[in-house]
Amino acid sequence: MYTLNFCEYNRSNQDFGTIFRPRGSGDYLFLLFKSPMKVHLKDRVIIARENACILYTPGTPQHYQAVQRFRNSYLHFSSDESPAESFPLPENSIFYPENAMQIDSYISRLQQEQFSALPFREESVHALITLLFLSISRGLAQETVQKEDTAHLYPLFQNLRLQMLTQCQEDWDIERLCRRVNLEKSQFYVYYRNFFSSTPKNDLLHARLEKAKNLLSNQALQVKEVAQLCGFRSQAHFTRYFTACCGCAPGAYARQPHT
Repeated sequence: MYTLNFCEYNRSNQDFGTIFRPRGSGDYLFLLFKSPMKVHLKDRVIIARENACILYTPGTPQHYQAVQRFRNSYLHFSSDESPAESFPLPENSIFYPENAMQIDSYISRLQQEQFSALPFREESVHALITLLFLSISRGLAQETVQKEDTAHLYPLFQNLRLQMLTQCQEDWDIERLCRRVNLEKSQFYVYYRNFFSSTPKNDLLHARLEKAKNLLSNQALQVKEVAQLCGFRSQAHFTRYFTACCGCAPGAYARQPHT
């Protein structure tokens, strides 16, 4: 059972303040840093960003200093067994949960329980700490799944994008792209932007215009033929995009000297 020894929500210390306990605090300490901290871990120093967390085990040295402003939320607690035996939590190392606001809300509720005289206070504290670690574990597990998905999807997206750009004259509508990687539209757009910092429409348009410039420079083709060969649905559509992106109409571009 988890026993709360002390807890503070959104605590501020003096700027550049330091906490140094060479033998630890004699119990578990869970910290949510709400400002950047310089954390000493064994033989290295880490600059922890805002919303970083650390779970110190009993007997582990605790040494951290605010980079400037000092603010955190934390709880000291005791337990018959390590939380890491029930939940896949990192111990004595910095980690970054995605649900920092939810974590902070649990610490706020724990501080309220700390000073309450309500019945079943101990049971409530145990439940809240359990929910705190459950929330962290679920967030970390989801992050792991997302990383695994990303590692799996990236080569698929690379191959798909390469085919789309090299065969830009084809009809690459969003339904076709989504089928190729077995994703919904919203998912596809998120992954594509994360991977390539662009959109399929922008990449495809750029590829078509580059192909058009090459054909206009090196082939004796009519503008209408170039538009068709590059996948534009009409000459007017092609001319509008080409003029906007290249600064002149396709016919004028073709008459320019190209080296």
